[in-house]
Amino acid sequence: MHSTFMIRRLQLSLSVISSAIAFVACSVNAQSSADDSRLAGWRSDIAYYLEQLKRQHYVYRDRPLPAGLLEAAGRLSQNVPRYSDERILAEFEHLASFAGDGHTYILPFAARRVTAHMLPLRMFLFSDGLYVIDAFAGYEKWIGARVLRLGDTPAEVAIERMRPTLSADNRFTYLWVAPALLSFRGFLENFAEGIDTGDVALTFRRTDGSEVRARIPTVVAPPMRGIPKLPASRLANAPSPPLYLSNVGQNFWFKPLGNDVLYFQFNQVMNAPDESLASFAAKFADGLRSANPRAVIVDARHNNGGNLMLLPPLMAAFRNYESAHPEGRIYVLMGRNTFSAAQVFLAQMDAQTKAIFAGEPSSSRPNFVGEESEVVLPWSGAIGSISDEYHETIPGDRREWIEPDIPYVLSSSDYFAGRDVLLDKVLSDIERRLRNK
Repeated sequence: MHSTFMIRRLQLSLSVISSAIAFVACSVNAQSSADDSRLAGWRSDIAYYLEQLKRQHYVYRDRPLPAGLLEAAGRLSQNVPRYSDERILAEFEHLASFAGDGHTYILPFAARRVTAHMLPLRMFLFSDGLYVIDAFAGYEKWIGARVLRLGDTPAEVAIERMRPTLSADNRFTYLWVAPALLSFRGFLENFAEGIDTGDVALTFRRTDGSEVRARIPTVVAPPMRGIPKLPASRLANAPSPPLYLSNVGQNFWFKPLGNDVLYFQFNQVMNAPDESLASFAAKFADGLRSANPRAVIVDARHNNGGNLMLLPPLMAAFRNYESAHPEGRIYVLMGRNTFSAAQVFLAQMDAQTKAIFAGEPSSSRPNFVGEESEVVLPWSGAIGSISDEYHETIPGDRREWIEPDIPYVLSSSDYFAGRDVLLDKVLSDIERRLRNK
């Protein structure tokens, strides 16, 4: 009995071991098959993207693709086995950057096969460093803190590494784009050391001056449309928002300020849900005639574009104002978020009026390659755009940006305290010009 029992037990053990070996072998084969499929899929997307750039892009449909792009694509193809899918999306943005314009890009989210993760924090690069300006629910305590290190890498080093890999019209575009993209895990993996598969270690300097290193979990990126506009300060004890942050969600509006100055905020080159831009332009022109202001301030700091075909009625209002008021002055406030059709607006104001520009350079050139033309990578489902038009507002103009006559770059202290130093500078310039008449 005992011998028979042992034999049966041994037979059962061998059967279990054999089944386990078969299961492991099957798993290895399945994993190998999945790896092979992923490798082939990403490589097919790389080849497809190069083909589409060559076929669609305004510049490269008539000339060879840049050698640097082909070399970067080759390196990415080799590194697919060791890069995460989110890192690969960040690398695709690097490939897009070789096109040399801000409308050719690949998004780090919304790809069908890739679940994008991001820090639950929104960061902004002020003149004095990278700060948290907003946060998902549960992480509000970090608003107002300066981000010193991402993983083991100083924040300014990570951003500097990103600069040459971002889609851009000029050298200032990164100020707008980099902080937003640096929230995504793929970009963190690419540009910062010490980023593992778990929570992300960040070093903060809090509002009380203390420094702390905390591990922040990444979350699934929510649906989004572009880079959000700058909000009013979200600090718990924040003052009332300054005028330029008081109504950013409305496409266009105006109001009189003191001392015969009319303020017009132009936040999007798009019709509003309840009013067309043409209808608003007529109302604005009437306001100019009735108010008879000695100066008009046009605030386009939040305007990242829209439909440039809507601009003519608005431009006519400004030209008519200058014709009727030879001593009047138009000031245009611009910044890093001023882009695309809003850049066309800046260029038209530069060419057709005597406007004085204030703020920081916009994220584009007076003349630029740029148009939203969607591209979807067939295997991953990654989404992007390939620019297929050239916009020449000022013939022959080769400037990289329109230089501000009154320069100012927003600081964290001014922002969180609710101060609009740029508007104050412009109002002072208006008074100075009046005194010198």
